[in-house]
Amino acid sequence: MTTETPQIPTAEEEMLNWGRLLMDGLPFADLLAAQRRDSDTSWFAFWMAKADDYESMGDEALRDGNTLTAGYWFWVGSMAAQYAQFLWFDERRPRGQLRKAELYHRAAPLLDPPAERVDLPIDDTVIIGYLRRPKGAQGPVPCAVLLGGLESTKEESYMFENLLLERGVATFTFDGPGQGEMFEDVALADDYHRYSSRVVDYLETLSDTIASDQIGVLGRSLGGHYALRAAAMDGRFKACVTWGGFVQMDDWDFEYPMTKLSWQYVTKSPDLATAQRRVRDAIDVRPVLAGLKVPTYVLHGGKDETPITELDLLQEYAVNADITLDLEPEGDHCCHNLGPAPRLRMADWLTHQLHP
Repeated sequence: MTTETPQIPTAEEEMLNWGRLLMDGLPFADLLAAQRRDSDTSWFAFWMAKADDYESMGDEALRDGNTLTAGYWFWVGSMAAQYAQFLWFDERRPRGQLRKAELYHRAAPLLDPPAERVDLPIDDTVIIGYLRRPKGAQGPVPCAVLLGGLESTKEESYMFENLLLERGVATFTFDGPGQGEMFEDVALADDYHRYSSRVVDYLETLSDTIASDQIGVLGRSLGGHYALRAAAMDGRFKACVTWGGFVQMDDWDFEYPMTKLSWQYVTKSPDLATAQRRVRDAIDVRPVLAGLKVPTYVLHGGKDETPITELDLLQEYAVNADITLDLEPEGDHCCHNLGPAPRLRMADWLTHQLHP
């Protein structure tokens, strides 16, 4: 398989990824304002101010008794904080992360359906996650475990959660090694599957509300790699979706400059050379892919900077999996530029696998 080499975006273009930000729920008016903002206003300052504005609007809605509206404003405020910091690698990153988590925590009980915070001890840290169940669900329902990527975290999956919830599938999102609220304790590691399995351990205790034999895993970008590893190493997952994921990172020449800085940040490496070694060693699912024995959906964009040869590697090593390949020739990374259609296909496919 071959495809054209995508042009390297500027830093501003990489941050202002219209498709990603719109599909993840940021208002279009905010994206226009970010693009047109005064030259004296930094990207970070613009979005952090938006987060403050949305929290104030949420507080006003609460005072007026409009809890659904309040939940929305707190959530979109958390997204503003997420995108304020997601491609900075200095003191702005932890400030934005903290603000995002605070605002989502306020939003969680007000969402429809609500998000229940769950803290799961593991080793010397805690997995912070959120469980949401479909409205009006009676008895045990299927559940999808959603995995974030290199700079995406649990709060960012809200819009995709809603697609699954509308289809009768519960969702569990969490931050793992190198992500969000776990980053301070645990950098990117080669054992992410231990954390996703810890989540399944918990879901199995919810026999009255979650069908433990109908659990799937879906991961976006780096999370797509983690999803492959999770399903290959834990037979309790019944279906897998890798959304813009990849098999290995032996060669990262294809990565954009800001993405390389992200790798350096999440591995807590002193320099790019060290980061490359750590990433190469940690991110390689080939040795375990023969253990992937469940239906697996693969979404990939032909204009993704992640080489299309990753699909060949997946098919070469995942010899025991029934793979559904969805290759979009015009798609960028995770096909964010193609609107809702790819996300709807993934949601439908996963629902059919878990809830036939």
